[in-house]
Amino acid sequence: MARHRKSSERRGLPRAAHGGLAVLAALLLTATIVVGVGRVRHGLATGGHDAGSAEPPPALPAHVGASTSKVRLPGERTARDLVVYRPNVPDSSRLPVVYFLHGVPGDPATLVDDGLVDELKKYLAKGGQPFVLAVPDGNGDRHDDTEWADAADGSDRVETRLLKAVIPAVEGDRPRDARHRAIAGFSMGGFGALNLGLRHPDLFGQIVSLAGYYGVDDPDHMFGGREDVEAANSPDRHLDAAKQVRIFMAVGQDDGNPVVEGSSQQFKRLLDAARVPATLQVLPGEHDWDFVTRALPAGFDFLRQGWAANAGTGR
Repeated sequence: MARHRKSSERRGLPRAAHGGLAVLAALLLTATIVVGVGRVRHGLATGGHDAGSAEPPPALPAHVGASTSKVRLPGERTARDLVVYRPNVPDSSRLPVVYFLHGVPGDPATLVDDGLVDELKKYLAKGGQPFVLAVPDGNGDRHDDTEWADAADGSDRVETRLLKAVIPAVEGDRPRDARHRAIAGFSMGGFGALNLGLRHPDLFGQIVSLAGYYGVDDPDHMFGGREDVEAANSPDRHLDAAKQVRIFMAVGQDDGNPVVEGSSQQFKRLLDAARVPATLQVLPGEHDWDFVTRALPAGFDFLRQGWAANAGTGR
């Protein structure tokens, strides 16, 4: 079955040695429900302050490190976890934010337990450029395998939740522009990162997809079998939008997941034919968290290069 094919991403994920229980215990903080607040434009989170507009002075975040809150849209039955890691540097609209999307089955606590925050701490300890890491929940009330999208029948609005509730909750009164906002993910989250990044290049300037896939795979019928909705959510049909963003992909050389296998290479060929610059790394590994930890440093460095280029142009 299709879901079983994707669920193979959980192979080898339990990693007690990561100290996952200790990390999760640290995350059990007071929860705050955020309901679609913050600056919005045409129903979406804005890309940041306009040139010359006043910005609150940089200030250290109220909480340094990882914390958990709750977000939901009006009408949603369930408030969803949002894990945010904030570095010990002043927060401003120039401090980049990376939204990292989990696979299926998955949730924010699973990624933290498996070591995502630990990998970021290692990167920062080696002198990496600080950024805010936000890990939202991509599950729905009616669908488990949501593809990080809005359901055609409106029953689940995962994409809208990310844009209208998660981003304002993370960025608050210091919204980022696309040059300082990136989206990343693993497996289904890799698809979601590429899909949402190409659907909203005005919001996300860089995309990192680890072991993703780039055509529609919809076992839970989020798109209702509708050709127009599937076309709108097919990254391989939106190569023009890819010209507006920086793209990094990585996949394990022994990744045998039927949905993922060969998809990165095929998408890279499409990008090459369309003369769209993109980076693809085929690294040792399978469809598991060991591969992710191997690929993350290259993904982080790719993002750093993009942010450095922005600084070099004075933007």
